[in-house]
Amino acid sequence: MKIQLSSTLPFTPVQLDAHHVQPRRAVGQLVGLEQGREYRTAVYEFRHSDEDVIHYQVDPNERVYLDEESSSVEPVMAARQTSVPESLDWLGHDDSMSYKPYSFLVMNAMTKLAANWDGVVYRTPSGERLRDTAMNATLQVLDACVCNRFGLWVMVNLTGDKNAADSLGTSQNRQLGWVPL
Repeated sequence: MKIQLSSTLPFTPVQLDAHHVQPRRAVGQLVGLEQGREYRTAVYEFRHSDEDVIHYQVDPNERVYLDEESSSVEPVMAARQTSVPESLDWLGHDDSMSYKPYSFLVMNAMTKLAANWDGVVYRTPSGERLRDTAMNATLQVLDACVCNRFGLWVMVNLTGDKNAADSLGTSQNRQLGWVPL
């Protein structure tokens, strides 16, 4: 299996859990601690203040507490209302927060994927399987999305290896699908 990155779009994945009027691309992920509970949320922008404090633009409705995430069968955000741009808040960084840009998270996950991938490609993130084994395909990474419930996924264009037994075949030499990272 080969992995090729075709653009920088995967470094700013679309936030699937967002209930914004228009989908927004997140630049990173913020993990923090609030009253002893660990949370995770998407960051849409960040800036430095004159006092050299980092501020993160987040949607307070998208905060997911990690202790609720594993116990929930339904999506965590199911009952939330549509957010308007005015509902985005700026949070000042404190010692309980850890910020990671998606460029780092995506490249790190793709490195692990190359060694540990099970070959499964899905039609949609967390959806029906498109292919059970694409081990000999070339995965061209086109885009990415992130979901608080299902994590980080990349959209791939599969190109089959003509010499491989599990190749995509001549009738469908290319397929689009999703792979979890």
